[in-house]
Amino acid sequence: MTEKERHLLIAIARQSIEEALTGKASDAYQKAITDPPASLCTDEGAFVTLKHRANGALRGCIGNIIGAAPLYELVRRLARESAFHDPRFSPVRLAELAHLRIEISVLSVPTEIERADQIMLGRDGVILTCGMHRALFLPQVAPEQGWDRDTMLDHLAAKAGLPPQAWKQPNCHFSVFQAQVYVED
Repeated sequence: MTEKERHLLIAIARQSIEEALTGKASDAYQKAITDPPASLCTDEGAFVTLKHRANGALRGCIGNIIGAAPLYELVRRLARESAFHDPRFSPVRLAELAHLRIEISVLSVPTEIERADQIMLGRDGVILTCGMHRALFLPQVAPEQGWDRDTMLDHLAAKAGLPPQAWKQPNCHFSVFQAQVYVED
């Protein structure tokens, strides 16, 4: 994906949130519909993360592991879901939108691994599945938090609603994926 295409994808995300707040149509989205770059028409999974510019605190994050639409459509929808439907946060208000930074993670297809020691921190995003419990961390989460692999897996188990050490149980399984991360300037 070229730099111009990355900027267009980020503009689609930001303008889709702004459109929901103000009713002003998204120029970036209209451009993508009219003449979509091939790199934005793929069906990869993606996450849209919103963070406060001042301190990097999380403000919303929603994604799909597997994509089902052109990437630009998926990012448009996920940006709105991150802004207005992440159950951990109240909906974004227009006054705070300028103070948020958008981060888009475009995901590779997850592959199952046999053991936790195969996880490469900083490279791999991780999906933990243990019975009906499931949780995911993007590749950038562990390095941003300063976690080693076991600490990250303890937090991932807790996110899945399990005790921290539950990931060590034989009925727990791991999948990994990589992400191309595009951060708003």
